[in-house]
Amino acid sequence: MKFMSEGLQRVAGSGLKTLLAKITSNRISAVGSGMALTVLVQSSSATTVMIVSFVTAELMTLTQAIGMVMGANIGTTVTAWMVSLLGFKVNIAHFALPAVGVGLALTFTRGERKRDSGEVLIGFGLLFLGLQLLKESIPPISGPEELAWLAGLTGYGFGSVLIFVVVGGIVTLVLQSSSATSALTMTLAAMGWLPYEMAVAMILGENVGTTITANLAAIGTSANAKRAARVHFLFNLIGVMWALVLLKVYLLPLVDFLVPGDPRIDFGAIQDDPERMLIATGIVTTHLAALHTLFNVTNTAVMLPFVKQLESLVLRLVPDKTNGQTQLHYLHPGLVETPELLLVQAGREMQHMTEVVREMFAASMKILTHPKERLGRLVEDTLEREELVDKLEKEIIELLAMTARAATSEVTGARVGEMIQNAHRLERIGDHCAALVRIARRSHESGAILKDQDIEELAYLGNLVSSALENLGKYLAGDSTASDGEAIEAQIDQTRRQLRAHHTEKLHDSRESVAAELAFLDTISHLEEIGDRALGIIRLAEETRQLSRRELGSTREKAELDPSRQPA
Repeated sequence: MKFMSEGLQRVAGSGLKTLLAKITSNRISAVGSGMALTVLVQSSSATTVMIVSFVTAELMTLTQAIGMVMGANIGTTVTAWMVSLLGFKVNIAHFALPAVGVGLALTFTRGERKRDSGEVLIGFGLLFLGLQLLKESIPPISGPEELAWLAGLTGYGFGSVLIFVVVGGIVTLVLQSSSATSALTMTLAAMGWLPYEMAVAMILGENVGTTITANLAAIGTSANAKRAARVHFLFNLIGVMWALVLLKVYLLPLVDFLVPGDPRIDFGAIQDDPERMLIATGIVTTHLAALHTLFNVTNTAVMLPFVKQLESLVLRLVPDKTNGQTQLHYLHPGLVETPELLLVQAGREMQHMTEVVREMFAASMKILTHPKERLGRLVEDTLEREELVDKLEKEIIELLAMTARAATSEVTGARVGEMIQNAHRLERIGDHCAALVRIARRSHESGAILKDQDIEELAYLGNLVSSALENLGKYLAGDSTASDGEAIEAQIDQTRRQLRAHHTEKLHDSRESVAAELAFLDTISHLEEIGDRALGIIRLAEETRQLSRRELGSTREKAELDPSRQPA
């Protein structure tokens, strides 16, 4: 299941972003999006981890996330139907091994999409090959007593139901996949080792166990991301509670009405009749798949009108305790295996880092241009921000380095490389801002105070550099062009050359303070460096964009030349 899910995520990477862009605040569309996403990647755990990531990156609200979580629970039941219809009614194992072989061959081809598709085929083949081996390995009812302990847990009435709910949750927690656990449950039930009602209880428990993955992914993220994970847990826990109460009067009778056949079969009496065994396994697995779907659809229908109340509950359960602590705002490791989605978060994190260095630069210019004011607290705060910028660079690069290994295309790899280099450039801008503060502090301590005219000149150059950083923020947000950055950089270079020439001459004047003039020249060098690095970020990003445009043009050209891709 893991192999197939991860392959599907990489194959559909860019498509997931398109799907995300279509999500609206409408509850019904959010449910539909969550369901479609889970069907696409064949894992509700993967979907909920993505949802946590989306909320972390502020790409969706908590209300939208709740709707998607509900949809994910419906989408995951498709796997149960796939296992039921193909794994027990069709001898899919005959095709499983060839699928693994074809998939393995594809993983050695050049195309990224072909290699990812190969992993999907390997995962699909291993899933049904494993299911076949599992069925063949389970002893017959009258055989050895390897699984006899299961029978000992079924004689406690409603207590047995609760026991198997817990067992289902624990097994899912261990396997980290409700799909894998449901396949195991359906196999045990289909082979007669697990009574139908106990299998139902395990299916319900699996719905709670699968929520642990998202809660683990939310560790160390924003309060809203933790709330999205808690919603998943509460939604399924509340659902299982009402399902247990109405199990005998609603769920089981309705499934029996919708699906023909009696799932309460004495397998011991028919184990010598292969034809009847085949029919019986089909009845049991179809009932379990139908119950899984019915439970999640009903739970969504019941809970959907109470989204706001559910949101209010998790807001109280998970208060925001950050209190200004420094940490990544948008990135976390949940989507390392899906680079296209993680790059969306990385772009937001780069904008956040740019805002941090802009604030740091504004503070350093205030300190430089107000040498006579007591700004000790601002000096300390600005130098502490340098540590924040260093931490942001380190954490961004660590995640992007892991993402680079999972890159699905040349363009994705280039973007990862671009962001790693540009994160370092932003960190260097932070270093230059700290250097400006230290120059101002040394000048103040030594008494080498700049004259008013010098301060005005620094303020003018500082305003140009501030414009360069503001333009960088706009560029990263898609609101500016590279030419705007080039024009500002030309002004910075020209102003710096004029100021350097003028103040180099002043060094020969015995009336001028040599220490003050050297501090001035050092300051304008750092200011120019900040401008250069801001433009360097834009230039490197432009190179990646051109590569993306060339790849898109090449793809279109191939499509036009390939007759098989022409419309009928």
